[in-house]
Amino acid sequence: MKTDVSPQELQGQLHALESEFQAYKTQNEAWKEAKKRFYSLSNRTQDGIYNFNLSIKKYVYTNPSFIKMFGHPCKDIVTTDSAMERILPGDREKLKKRIEASLLDQNEGDEMEYRCVAHDGTIRWMHDRWVVLRDDHNLPTAIEGIVRDITEMKTVISMKDYLESLLESCMDAIIVTNQKGSITLANQGAEALFRLKRNDLVGSFIGDIMQNEFSEGQDIYQLILEHAPTPNYELQALLRDGSVIPLLVSSAFLKDEKNQVIGTISYMRDISIRKQAEERIRMLSQQVIRAREVEMSSIARDLHDHLAQNLYSFNIQLATFLNRLSLPQAACATQAKELLSSLHHIIGDVRKIVFNIHPTSLDTLGLISTVHNLCRNLSQIYGLGIDFKSAGMDALDLNFDVNIAIYRLVQEGLNNIVKHADAQTAEVRLVYSYPKIILRIDDDGKGFDVENLMETASKEGCMGLWSMRERVALLNGEMTIDSRQAMGTRIVIEIPYF
Repeated sequence: MKTDVSPQELQGQLHALESEFQAYKTQNEAWKEAKKRFYSLSNRTQDGIYNFNLSIKKYVYTNPSFIKMFGHPCKDIVTTDSAMERILPGDREKLKKRIEASLLDQNEGDEMEYRCVAHDGTIRWMHDRWVVLRDDHNLPTAIEGIVRDITEMKTVISMKDYLESLLESCMDAIIVTNQKGSITLANQGAEALFRLKRNDLVGSFIGDIMQNEFSEGQDIYQLILEHAPTPNYELQALLRDGSVIPLLVSSAFLKDEKNQVIGTISYMRDISIRKQAEERIRMLSQQVIRAREVEMSSIARDLHDHLAQNLYSFNIQLATFLNRLSLPQAACATQAKELLSSLHHIIGDVRKIVFNIHPTSLDTLGLISTVHNLCRNLSQIYGLGIDFKSAGMDALDLNFDVNIAIYRLVQEGLNNIVKHADAQTAEVRLVYSYPKIILRIDDDGKGFDVENLMETASKEGCMGLWSMRERVALLNGEMTIDSRQAMGTRIVIEIPYF
């Protein structure tokens, strides 16, 4: 057996050993660098990282985030299994079973969400993902894992689930659109309202789903943009199937983190039943007013035909009787004159009552003449200069309800001026300008705070304006009041007449 090694062979073995050593050194440096990067990343990540040795049943490595999550110093966490004790009992048992299953079933690992008690006493949600390390004989030796605190995510998910539950439980329609007006979300209420499946709603332009019946050609999305953010507004929606329904709509903008508008969210309620109820109430109110006016007309006729005539007859008889008496003494003459004067006043008061209860001339002379007489009489009685002018009304064929309503509006407006305005002059204008009858009442009085007066009307006893507003509403009209302190008052009433 040859034992001698030549110098050349020794030189070759030396070079081989040097190369092997250099490769080991390079590999060792790379391993150290990798280890250094690992610990650097491990120390900076917000996820918890751990290594649990199965033979000694201890944590042999935990990064700072893991320690922070479970609230124990590193020396305790590696010598005890206290992290597992932080997990709520019910979740702890489930986690142990999942780990045991991954060890027995030759699984690479598993994951689970559980709740634990943080160091500050709060309950936190954790997501734990682990892998099982095995030896050459495929026996488990350790468990390595990453734990992430998902409490905020759970809160968001819980809130999302809650909002989705509210969204779906809402009986009214909720529509979300993007900045181009395409529907991105619709609830069950929207399906019921528009009589379309959700798949047909989502992705469609909202203007293709509904249109504003009163504004042909108007883009419904532009209408929503014009009103947003608005709590409540009404529109008549024309649906795809041709049906028309009244909607109560509330709209708001959706904005991104830069406060840029990215879409809208609209809440829509079918108010058909409410509108029908309002119409029935309006009709009943008109019937009540009409019945009251008819009753007042009957009372006025009775007063005029009986009481006023009897008083007038009594006045003639009394005057005749006094003339037939012998020449009275001065005192008797004075008393006779006072008696006749009182009787004249009584007759005048009865006629005023009759006129206020029901203007009999409304049935014979018509609206314009009756309003003109009203203005003239009030001017004479109270010394208020009233200028009344009318235009375009003679050609209208107004029914009893409209005639009496307009008369009462003028009467109430002038009575308010007489009682409260301290005005010297007033103007009444009654004109027809297609498609509306316009009544305007102006005065140069002391004016008032409109909002404050309407709020305190019942306390102050000034119910005239409320009464006027109710009458206008029964005629589907609109009433606006413009008044300022020491600047007088203007009331404008617009009543539709086609």
